[in-house]
Amino acid sequence: MLGSCFYRFCYLIGFWELVIHSMTQFSAVFDIIDQRGCPFYNVDDRMVLTDKAVVLPVGRPSCLILVRAVTELLFQLLPAATMNFVEFQDTVFTCGGCTGLIKFKLGSREDEGNNDGEPVVTGRLDAILPAELLQVFHMHQKTGKLLLDMESGTARVTFREGAVIAARFEELDNQEAIYAMLSERKGYFRFVPGLPESMMKSREIGDFMMILMEGLRRLDEEE
Repeated sequence: MLGSCFYRFCYLIGFWELVIHSMTQFSAVFDIIDQRGCPFYNVDDRMVLTDKAVVLPVGRPSCLILVRAVTELLFQLLPAATMNFVEFQDTVFTCGGCTGLIKFKLGSREDEGNNDGEPVVTGRLDAILPAELLQVFHMHQKTGKLLLDMESGTARVTFREGAVIAARFEELDNQEAIYAMLSERKGYFRFVPGLPESMMKSREIGDFMMILMEGLRRLDEEE
């Protein structure tokens, strides 16, 4: 059980580095102009590629194939950012790595709005399980709140530079909350970056890897 979990950590982190790895100040907006057989997204859905993430349409599940396709455009678009992507305004980009096909173009940044407080990573727990998700934000030393809506209830895990400083799952707090949420298999999550200054000095609830290993041990015993 523990070995298989860590193998999945390594495999999935390769994908999620594309989503949350910080590079330079950058932002590009894409509008979906056509879709054929895509199970997740519709025409006029909007995506934002930033220096930190791919922000997918609100309320839509996360598709790692689309995230990868959009993120791969970063190095292509970076040199054109200072000229407002003029040379790419008429370019139609595609994503066709699964059963459907999506076509999208650069949109207007005037409607992008302020991204402060918006989720930079969203997705479904059947694509990346809670244990793997926690590991990703810990290893990338992220600061913010991971919010989860699962079959057994809602949960919140607060990170400061990758350290867990608070956790809540229904009536459970801190370590017990994390132990309980590791067994969840269905639901949605979103990560909202940033914390109030008052929380930046909060103490960790414990050593992250020790908490995670204990949770996986308990999960293994239950199964």
